[in-house]
Amino acid sequence: MTTYRMSIIGGFAPDTSGDVFPSFLDVELSMANAKHIPCYVMDYPTGSDIGGELVFSIPKNYAGSPVLVIRGILDGSPANILAFGAQQLSRADSESADTAYEAEDTASNSTWTGYADEDHYEETITLTPAAAYVVDDEVHLKLYRDESVDTTTFNFLLTDLLFEYSDT
Repeated sequence: MTTYRMSIIGGFAPDTSGDVFPSFLDVELSMANAKHIPCYVMDYPTGSDIGGELVFSIPKNYAGSPVLVIRGILDGSPANILAFGAQQLSRADSESADTAYEAEDTASNSTWTGYADEDHYEETITLTPAAAYVVDDEVHLKLYRDESVDTTTFNFLLTDLLFEYSDT
């Protein structure tokens, strides 16, 4: 069995809050060594979940163990609890897209030993679909900073989202 990671950030569409938007690292950070790398700014939540949505297809060699990998840069001194949530819905051909997202899966961190402003950060969320994903299904995914848990006052600069899975 091999573990694979597939980037899925390409279709990420920020929500309409205005608190998640596309930008570049050199615009958001005061860097001595500027990097004009695209990112999505995810402001810290102030009353509601903020994030975005995307859709991706389950790859041909998928067998199981779905994980969402969230990668980005910390924009501020890390403290308190950084929390993410994800909701998903898997759809096959001839199944309605007009179906509610399934229950959320979450991950959070409150231990910041070794982290500082402008550091790379990676968080993972184990996805628990109600029914097993099937090859070629479309997965509708909603990623957000979970306001009910997140107590940070720094922004997160999302640079990549990966779908991690194992093959047979």
